Amino acid sequence: MAAVRVVILSFMFGWALAVMELNDNNFFDYAKRKEVLLVDFYTPWCKESKRLAPEMQWAALELGVQKSKNLAQVDCEGAGKGLCQMYQIRSWPQLKNFHYGTYTGDYTGPQSAEAIASYINTVEQSSSNFVPGYYPNVGYAMAPKDSLVEPAPPVVGALSCARCNIGKGTKCTKVVKKACVELQLREKAKKEEAKQNDDDKKRSVLVKKADNKKKTNN
Repeated sequence: MAAVRVVILSFMFGWALAVMELNDNNFFDYAKRKEVLLVDFYTPWCKESKRLAPEMQWAALELGVQKSKNLAQVDCEGAGKGLCQMYQIRSWPQLKNFHYGTYTGDYTGPQSAEAIASYINTVEQSSSNFVPGYYPNVGYAMAPKDSLVEPAPPVVGALSCARCNIGKGTKCTKVVKKACVELQLREKAKKEEAKQNDDDKKRSVLVKKADNKKKTNN
């Protein structure tokens, strides 16, 4: 069946919809522009890689000209050897997901054209509902729109705020200025609280002295 598909594809389209072949030199330039990218890391001699190759080509046909660009392949024994070492590819083939050039996980579903095409369509639709967000204890990541929390405020200190106030801070943005104001308010609140605690202690000492004096007089 796979061989038949190869013949059909070659005859009908002359590989016009062939999966993009990437290498060490052009991978990141290409991947960084793709919201969804599924990459087949393969070797030419591997039996499973040979079986998957026509499935990838047929998936590209099913996806159409634009969406087929979300599929790519890397030859681990050719011009993509450095990439395969970087991602520690030790068995073939391996299908890996990338989001704007960042590796996001492996594809472990069926290695059929229908399943791969369906997967690309599903991920492409769901990725539109994800935007950069901030997770406590995790940091910035791609997060569902309905689960985002406010970005964490920048970490500022007295020195950086002082430099910002006199115009020498290299990253004195509005967010940083706001953080500095909040820092000043917190410091002021701490001082007032400390002063209040000190006054309470002094008042307590005076009250005790007064009580002791009354007991002595009695």
